[in-house]
Formats: sequence, structure tokens, C-alpha cells
Amino acid sequence: MTRKRVYKLFSAVSFILLACINSYAVDAVVTPQEIKPGDVFLLSVEAAPASRAEAAFRGKKIPLYAGPDNRLVALVPVGIDTPPGRYDVTVKRGKGEIKIPVIVVPHKFRTIKLTLPEEKVTLSPENQKRAAREAARLKKIWPESTARAWAGQFVPPTDTEISEVFGVKRIMNEKKTSVHRGMDFRGKTGTPVRAINAGRVVLEDELFFGGNTLIIDHGTGLYSVYMHLSRFNVKEGEKVSAGQTIGFIGSSGRVTGPHLHMSVRLKGVSVNPESLFALQLHES
Repeated sequence: MTRKRVYKLFSAVSFILLACINSYAVDAVVTPQEIKPGDVFLLSVEAAPASRAEAAFRGKKIPLYAGPDNRLVALVPVGIDTPPGRYDVTVKRGKGEIKIPVIVVPHKFRTIKLTLPEEKVTLSPENQKRAAREAARLKKIWPESTARAWAGQFVPPTDTEISEVFGVKRIMNEKKTSVHRGMDFRGKTGTPVRAINAGRVVLEDELFFGGNTLIIDHGTGLYSVYMHLSRFNVKEGEKVSAGQTIGFIGSSGRVTGPHLHMSVRLKGVSVNPESLFALQLHES
């Protein structure tokens, strides 16, 4: 065999091997890769190859949705009780597979002690029944996962000062403990409250704990909750856009003064809204 034929054969074999390697390659990115318990991270996977991509985190499948720039995307929750350590996101496409590390860093949430009127801590039997009914009603909402409605950057619901952050442990009257699974924003009664992203209002009602409460379904299992409103500016079933005024700060429900309590549920998990606001997301 001549040297020229050997070279051509080598080139052909190299091309075939390179094509096979590229066909198995998986282009996937996690942002950020270092997070605290209770945070959200973004998974982005190239959508171009014909073979279907599959992803999983901590033994659970991650549904992927069409996103911007010919990518598949997913917002992934990390529960507040997740121990510190390394956890891998596994992405498969055809015979290709990639493992991307996510580092959950140690974080100690603050503990505060509160002294409240006893009726604010211990509920009457009647109020206990009402609270239980409403909790069961809300529990039915979280598992629903509709088409992605959110797009682009998530925005805070107000421009007012944050008075309480996510994850604070509260001990009330030395006998009842709860974890703050949202954020509190200061504000005078009537201060506008805006939707953190596009979606559809799935609840507009007066609840025992939350007072005038709105819940927006942003799709892909993501919900934002707005409590203690003085009044609503949208109706149940209405579609809303990011930044739209949906209500106004108030003091309805079990509170001692006007403020907004806002929380986020993702795949049924309570997550830190601040981690959602910090993600750099593009319009699609």
C-alpha cells in the first residue's frame, strides 16, 4: 500500500472516530454550580441533536423544556434540608452521558425567638380545621406541571426593603417552631406588588394564615405565592406578564403589620426566591 493510500485511510478512520465521538458528546451546563440549601439552579442542554436528552438529579428525573438559543432548560430545586456535599446532575443523550457536579455548601440559617399574643400561636379548634382545609387545598396545586410560561429574568415583587429572608427558624413563645420558607418585604398599605414572571393566576382568595393570597402558575411546576395583600388587581384564571401589578401590600391574615410575604414552590419544594432572582436568564 502506498504512503498516499495509507494517509487517506488514516484520514477516513480519524473522521469516522471523530464523528462517533461528537455524536455521543453531550453539551450541558449547570448555573450556578455552588449553591446553598434551598436554592434553585438552572440546567441548560443543547437541543440540536435529534436524539432525546434525559436528565436526573439525586435520583429524580428532570423534565426539560424548550428554551432560548436552541437549548433545553430546567429549573431544579435543592431542598432546604439537603446536607452539604457534592451531588451530580446526570444528562444522557443517546450513548453519550455527562455528570456535572453541584456543590451544596454548608449554611447556617438564623434562629430568632418571638413573643406573640397566645391566640397568634395556638389556634382554636375551629381555626385549626379551617387552616387544615386550606392547607389541603394548596397541597393539590403544587404537583401540577403545565407548559413553560416563564421567560427571561425573574424580578422581585417590590422595590421595598427585605425584612425577613428565607430559611430563618422562628421559635414562638418558647414552644412552637417554624421555618420561614419565603421572603418578607416591608411596605405601606397600598404599595404595588408585581408578578415575578409571566404565568396564570390559579388562586385568588382570602385564607386564614395568608389573608388575601394570590398564587401564579409559571409553568414547569413553578409557583409564586403572594400573601397579606390589601386588595387584588387580577382575577383567578387571568394571564399575567412579568412585572405586572397583581395586588397591593396589606396586613390581611395572621400578621401584626403591613408587609408582603412572598414564597416560591418548585416541583413541590419551597425554595429561596433570591436564588431565582439571581439567575441570569435570557428571553425566549
